Amino acid sequence: MAMQRALNRDVPGAQSDAALLRDPAFEQNKQDAIHRWVPWIAGFSAGFVSDALQQYLPDPGRRDVHVLDPFAGVGTTLVESLRRGYHVTGIEINPFAALASRVKCSAFTIEPDTLLSAIRTFEREARERTDPIDAAFERGDDLLQCTPAPQSRPPVAFRSRTPFFSPAVEQKILHCLDLISDVASCQIRELMSLALGSILVQVSNYSYEPSLGSRVAAGKTNVLNADVVGLLSSRLRMMYHDVMVYRDAMMQWTPLPTARVIEGDSRLMPQMVKESSVDIVITSPPYLNNYHYVRNTRPHLFWLGFVSKPSDLKRLEQANFGKYWQTVRNAEPSKLQFELPGLSRIIEEITLQNPQKHVYGGKGWANYAIEYFNDCYTLCQGFYRVLGKGTRVIVVLGNSIIQGVNVPTDLFFGQIGELCHLKLDEILLLRKKRVGNSIINSSVRNGGSDVMSLYEAAVILRRV
Repeated sequence: MAMQRALNRDVPGAQSDAALLRDPAFEQNKQDAIHRWVPWIAGFSAGFVSDALQQYLPDPGRRDVHVLDPFAGVGTTLVESLRRGYHVTGIEINPFAALASRVKCSAFTIEPDTLLSAIRTFEREARERTDPIDAAFERGDDLLQCTPAPQSRPPVAFRSRTPFFSPAVEQKILHCLDLISDVASCQIRELMSLALGSILVQVSNYSYEPSLGSRVAAGKTNVLNADVVGLLSSRLRMMYHDVMVYRDAMMQWTPLPTARVIEGDSRLMPQMVKESSVDIVITSPPYLNNYHYVRNTRPHLFWLGFVSKPSDLKRLEQANFGKYWQTVRNAEPSKLQFELPGLSRIIEEITLQNPQKHVYGGKGWANYAIEYFNDCYTLCQGFYRVLGKGTRVIVVLGNSIIQGVNVPTDLFFGQIGELCHLKLDEILLLRKKRVGNSIINSSVRNGGSDVMSLYEAAVILRRV
């Protein structure tokens, strides 16, 4: 029945199957304490996680529950589970997102007075260092003559077609990096680094549209100067307020729940998580849409010191779940590691599209789709290993349009789960949305111009 219901999503007037699960869109987190610290295009809502925990945990009142999110992102599943007193493990390959998850999971243990004192010291010293930059900017003087000069330097290997920061903004960012590096507490230092990372694009000559691109290309003007310290101060004081609220909420739990954030590859999950130890998985893998998480966080990775050279980025790209089209388009034809006739037919249909475009046509995109579903197979094998009997995994996925071919990713994921000895309980339609040219109809993907329909669904699998 679940499979049939999922196949009927395009019936006019059809409603969501998931009345008890709230909209998974991250947009709702922008007003929620802790969750609002870092904008993240690929996240999902705290309300969705809360509903999933309540609906799919065998006994939500237990204290010894272990929640896993192998694509932790910026930590929504982890934080919502911790708030309920559950133990959590998150796996995240992107170092900036892993920093966000790590900071959020431990922020309630920071002593508020110590944090506030560190923020006030930062504000005072940052103003002393950056006010002369504003004065020089207004006079049109050489910004490099401002004293004192920052000790930090722009990352040597970071390149962008348009200067990422204007000169005045860059000098302010470097001074902020100096001051953050001097903070004695590692925990507070990481929190401040996360705050800086959360405003980097905002004060730069780039913006998300939704991929990272220059402001000029999006019809916007460059940011010649910005109140970096003011923006960062506002973010830090918001975080301080949220820590106070978070701390009060967590103090009800004795002993405190544990949190572990692992910076690594989710496909190696059985090596990181004890067998049969997980009570529920709530996660959202990368969609089959080639959104390039590494490239879109490249400024954060370089400017916060997570990478120092292009080969570091290459390593992350190669290890990414599903690979990226750019990394497999020129490779020899890939093969599915399992038998699934319906998926094989879809892959063949993609392969035959637009042969005149060579790697930009169907063959390159077929490779990308095959690598994605092979990784789905590896992931489901890992779920079978780490889940306890009778427990569930809730996976949020969206369908894709590749070279004009509709790929019902959720249906195939459910079938792959069953190949890995998991029981497909249901597939719930969460959200129907319509997206135009900028997302799914680029000339690279399918060469068309029609508006096409995308949806999001929750695949519910159970370890029997």
